[in-house]
Amino acid sequence: MSEPKSYVAKRGYAGIRRRLLFLLLLLAMTPLLALGLFCYDRLGALYDEKLAIGLESVTNSKHRALDTFLTERVSQIRTLAFTHSYEELSDPERLSSIFSVMQAHSRSFADVGIIGMDGKHVAYVGPFDLRTADYTSAEWFQAVLRRGVYVSDVFMGYRNVPHFIIAVLRHEGSRSFILRATIDMEAIGALLQRLYSAGSSDAFLVNEEGILQTPSRHYGSSMGHFALPLKMEQLRKGGIVVEKLATPSSLQPTTSSSARAAVAMMRLETMPWILVVVDDMTDSLQPLRQLRLSVALLVLLGLVITGFGAVIATRRLVSSLAASDRKQAHIDARMLQSSKMAALGKMAAGVAHEINNPLMLIQENAGWMRDLLEEEDAAKMQNYKELLESTGKIEQHVQRAKGITQRMLGFGRRMNPGRTEIMPNQLLDQAADFLATEARGRHIELVRELGADVPVILSDPAQLQQVFINIIDNAIDAVGKDGTITLRSEAHGKGARLSITDTGPGISPENMKRIFDPFFTTKAVGEGTGLGLAICFSILEKLGGRIEVESTPGQGTTFRIDLPPEPPEAAATAEPEDEEA
Repeated sequence: MSEPKSYVAKRGYAGIRRRLLFLLLLLAMTPLLALGLFCYDRLGALYDEKLAIGLESVTNSKHRALDTFLTERVSQIRTLAFTHSYEELSDPERLSSIFSVMQAHSRSFADVGIIGMDGKHVAYVGPFDLRTADYTSAEWFQAVLRRGVYVSDVFMGYRNVPHFIIAVLRHEGSRSFILRATIDMEAIGALLQRLYSAGSSDAFLVNEEGILQTPSRHYGSSMGHFALPLKMEQLRKGGIVVEKLATPSSLQPTTSSSARAAVAMMRLETMPWILVVVDDMTDSLQPLRQLRLSVALLVLLGLVITGFGAVIATRRLVSSLAASDRKQAHIDARMLQSSKMAALGKMAAGVAHEINNPLMLIQENAGWMRDLLEEEDAAKMQNYKELLESTGKIEQHVQRAKGITQRMLGFGRRMNPGRTEIMPNQLLDQAADFLATEARGRHIELVRELGADVPVILSDPAQLQQVFINIIDNAIDAVGKDGTITLRSEAHGKGARLSITDTGPGISPENMKRIFDPFFTTKAVGEGTGLGLAICFSILEKLGGRIEVESTPGQGTTFRIDLPPEPPEAAATAEPEDEEA
């Protein structure tokens, strides 16, 4: 039978597949994505925390070192000013000797000088020619007169290079003088350079206005400006503040423009300066990015595997559903066909009974008319020959009608299948021999390809013989002439499978759906009743077998018959034939 397709179309498998795939992907990928995002976020937070702790540790350590350095330098100058007399310090040779001793312990000063209240050098030791310099109007000179001890910000001065000084005012009797020393910037630079952990790291000092007090590797030289990212109130309260700022322009060619740098800032205790320690996160976060990339790749791989598995699972589920629906549709079609056969069998039996009585009366009257005509003188009757031929035609068509009613009775009669041991090969071969003469007359070759392993089965030989003859006879009619009909047999499970293939014109898809319907025929009017295949379907159903057909228009048709090893137990006894039929 042709496979019903309407049920499959109504199910909308494409929509089911899409909805099922979406649901599976949603259920499988949502936890995976959530876990991946959580891990990604927590790794970032953990690394930022560790980076901040590391920066705070380095900044705090170097903060103490710088405070100690500046405190020692201020103490050293104060001690020098108050432990030596004006006569000693104003003597250039003595001052040079003292400066040499100071440099022997630590090269922290660039020069030293004694300045009188007139703002001019009394004595000077250093690489610059400042003997004629007048500092009366200098900011630091006024500041030291007010405070006694003064450490300046970085300024240019007469040297015309960035530097800062430590100045101490001393009153010795009626005489006052200022001991002024310039801090060696290279000494502070060397101290700050020990903070560098990578090529992109940096450390420098700025004042509260953001003016660089020491040169920066990436944010400018001394006296340059550094944009403080924080409010000063946060630093004045003490402690360390960690922020993020944009990567300096000097690193842009080698880093991503979106990279961020971590900066830790801490106010010095001895000076109104701020220690700034910068660590470029492009380098510092490399392990984090690698770990994050690994997490992202694992999540992506999980998503791909999940998606691939969801697609395969969805296809298999929908394919299984479609196969189940097709099987159910096939079963429904067979049940519908069986119901139609049962209903039609009852109707056919009733119609045959009702028609048989008038046919018997017509046949008897036609015979009585023939007997009357035979008693008459044919020479005296003008239409004797025509009347005799008409009675013959009446009898002929009555016999044809009786044949149809007998077939209808056979179709509608409920009979228990027989249980005789038969050889399917022999039965099919006998059916072919029965129709061999007609096949030869039409130049149709009957090819037998019977398998040697076909088992003996229990069935009803007479009913099977009727099925084989009907199908082979239909194949002969389909081929017409000059063709081939191939008979095949093979073992199928514990039963047998028989195939009858012809080289006829085939069956159209429209007719495939109706070939087992009673009274449906493609033969010319008067050449077929449309009951042959319907009877075959009914017989095989009773015998526990099945019949299927495959056909391609223009390439022929194959009827496939599957027979069980034995028929099912009959539920009803045979009905006696109507004697009146």
